Amino acid sequence: MDTTKIADNIDGLADREFKTGGMKVSFGSIMAILAFLSTIVGGLYGGFVLYQKIESVAGLDLEEYQLQMDVMDAKVTGISEKVEESVEYSRDIKNGLRSDILSIEKQTDRVEDMVRETEDKVRNMIDDAEVRFENQRERVRVSQSGSMKELEDKLMDKLQRALDNPLAD
Repeated sequence: MDTTKIADNIDGLADREFKTGGMKVSFGSIMAILAFLSTIVGGLYGGFVLYQKIESVAGLDLEEYQLQMDVMDAKVTGISEKVEESVEYSRDIKNGLRSDILSIEKQTDRVEDMVRETEDKVRNMIDDAEVRFENQRERVRVSQSGSMKELEDKLMDKLQRALDNPLAD
C-alpha cells in the first residue's frame, strides 16, 4: 500500500461527488447533513430530558412542601416567642435586682443614720458622765479638805496643850 495514493485519494475526497437517490452529493455536503442531523437529534434528546425534569417537578406534591414550610415557620415563630419570653424574663430579673439594690441602699442609709444618732447619744452620755464625775471629785476634795482641816486643827490643839502642859495626860 502506498501512502501517497491514500493521501491523494483523501485530498480529492472533498471534491468528489457521489450520486445517491438521483442527487449528486459531495463529501462536504454529506458532512453538513450529518452535522445538521446530529444537531436535530441532540436538540430532541435535550428537549426530552428537559421534558422529563419538568414532569418530575410538576409531579411534586406542593402541599407537602407547603406543609413543611408551615412547620418551619411554626418552629421559627416558636423560637422567636421563646427568645421574647427570655428577654422579658431577663428584663424582669434586671428590674427585680434594681429594686432590691435600691431597697438595700435605703436600709443602709437608715442604719447609717441610726449609727450616727447612737454615736451622738453615747458622746452626750460620756460628756454628762464626765461632768458628773468631775463634780463628784470636787465634792470629795472639798469634803476631804474640810476633814483634813478639822483633823489638823484637832492635832494642833492637842499638840499645843501638850506643849503648854507637858505633865498632863
